[in-house]
Amino acid sequence: MLNVLVVDDSALMRKRMCDIIDLVPQFTVADTARDGKSALELLSHNSYDCMVMNVYLCDGSGIDVLKKLKDQGRHIPVIAISSAVREDREMTIYALEAGAVEVVVRPYRFSDSAETEKFRRSLVNALRAVADGSRNTRNHLSGTGSGMDEDRRKVSNRYSLVAIACSTGGPQALNRMIPMLPAHLGVPVVIVQHMPEGFTASLADRIDSESRVAVREAMNDEVLLPDCVYIAPGGRHFTIREDRTGRMQAHVYDAPPVHNLRPCADVMYESLCSISHDNILCVVLTGMGADGTDGISKLKKCKHIYTITQDEGSCVVYGMPRSVKEKGLSDETVPITEIARAISKELGV
Repeated sequence: MLNVLVVDDSALMRKRMCDIIDLVPQFTVADTARDGKSALELLSHNSYDCMVMNVYLCDGSGIDVLKKLKDQGRHIPVIAISSAVREDREMTIYALEAGAVEVVVRPYRFSDSAETEKFRRSLVNALRAVADGSRNTRNHLSGTGSGMDEDRRKVSNRYSLVAIACSTGGPQALNRMIPMLPAHLGVPVVIVQHMPEGFTASLADRIDSESRVAVREAMNDEVLLPDCVYIAPGGRHFTIREDRTGRMQAHVYDAPPVHNLRPCADVMYESLCSISHDNILCVVLTGMGADGTDGISKLKKCKHIYTITQDEGSCVVYGMPRSVKEKGLSDETVPITEIARAISKELGV
């Protein structure tokens, strides 16, 4: 069984989360805490496999807990519970930077059965991602990758786009990788990161403040410019199409989830089959499941692509990269610290 520590200043929220967690196979609530001080006291005496914590505790100590765990070198998966209000969104981005691996949005009203069920499913999925991550060997492999002979590499100036997919652990990975990219890439970068609605703009702003490339949340119909990074808005689908002059353009729209995901990397990758631009550089980072595999497989049949995957040792959850690699679609596998270098090398910048 995986032991969970639940931290929330609301007794009602603690009970509701405990009820959900105790019904998930493989998980049990070992302890609860009402504030950061109590949580740190429990953490100093006990071992937990996961912590579910409200990021906006009444004493403001949620982020302090994460920072102290990080300073101590303790790697406990933390699921951040947040609301959609602006203050909580910003606090959640800080939490993700400080080490939280997933974010789950709590309902505004538990009397709304649809919102309550959505919260339950999201929390269960986050716990399953933690369970997948706990099976990760986390041996920090050097990840030299399968590579590709120099004579098979694409000519760098023929790349049209870098297309990235990530999920669980993705905000941390992006926060680490994107600031390492050079200011001049020569192509746009698009990212599908599984996140709830309302959080990706804050994520983009935080990464932008640390990066040499411009980072923003994608807007519908905007032209994709070189040296800019566009993050798909949470809770909406994101594809690439062309305007009348052949320039790549973001398409952000509402439609039913695909594979229970919105945005969905498969949807984004498949949309690239319909544009005239040819060579695409695909990157698949940490994440639960197999989103991106089918899309890259279809893209490979109609375009010239090169795919970089994050290695197992540096992933929070080695689901998405592993799926791509097991299908024989990965050309190079490297740790998160080497992804930016691998992208730059392939682009020739």
